[in-house]
Amino acid sequence: MNNHIPTLLLREWMQHKRGWLIAAFAPPILFLAMLPFGHVQGLPVEHPELIGLAILLLSTCAVYAICLLVALFQLPGLARRDAQDRSIEFWLSLPGRPSESVASTVLAHAWLAPLGGAVVGALFGLPIAMSVLGSKAGLGAAMSVNWGEVVSAALPLLLRGLVGTVPLMLWLAPMIFVLMAASAWLKRLGVPLVFVGGFVVTLVLHKVYSIDWPLQALSDWNERLGHSMINDAEGLKSALMSDVNLWTWSLQDLSHTLADLASLQFLGWVAVAAAGFALVVMKRARGA
Repeated sequence: MNNHIPTLLLREWMQHKRGWLIAAFAPPILFLAMLPFGHVQGLPVEHPELIGLAILLLSTCAVYAICLLVALFQLPGLARRDAQDRSIEFWLSLPGRPSESVASTVLAHAWLAPLGGAVVGALFGLPIAMSVLGSKAGLGAAMSVNWGEVVSAALPLLLRGLVGTVPLMLWLAPMIFVLMAASAWLKRLGVPLVFVGGFVVTLVLHKVYSIDWPLQALSDWNERLGHSMINDAEGLKSALMSDVNLWTWSLQDLSHTLADLASLQFLGWVAVAAAGFALVVMKRARGA
């Protein structure tokens, strides 16, 4: 059986590339453009290499977060517009199965587009770091920084973060598919009903019936999201201030994140994601 996902991913790129490129390139370009007219305050310059590394990593994370938020905001609307603009007729005319078209849409928006944004943020990170240090401590101080050392220290951490986008997307999958399913079946009321209804039910169960497992499950889910790209933030700070091998630290940190996937909590959220995915596919297959 042929796999049409690569072709469908290309189709997503052709349709949405302008928005993805704007989301990835606009923030760092605007920051560099406004930097000469602004003033950086409270930035310590005693350890310029460490500051440069922090700015590079921050640039990567910021652009990734912006692209991911854009994707999460857009995905439920894409499911709803299947019937609104008759794009469902296009999807059903494709040789692939509805499950492939749904999977490719989520894969492109929730993982590949933000991943590309992270790469753009990393590429802009070095000139941003140079510009910030230059505006704060002068051009001479910025040029005296060993930027090769900064890049060599950033590389294992950047790779750790990029690999961490995979477990992050897996943990986000339940929310993505539930919101898409609600939007596909309930139209504009879907997303508000999920958020408001979920909040009310969780609150009533907690306050009235003293049933805390839904609240605990959501709290645990949120914690696992925060540990996907960097599992031990305090350990990273200690590693940066010492002579710890960052490649070794990154592998150990990644192993802890992957260990979270071998848990009953993750299996439960996978079941939620699978149910949401099935509902979106069912709606698309019905063509109505």
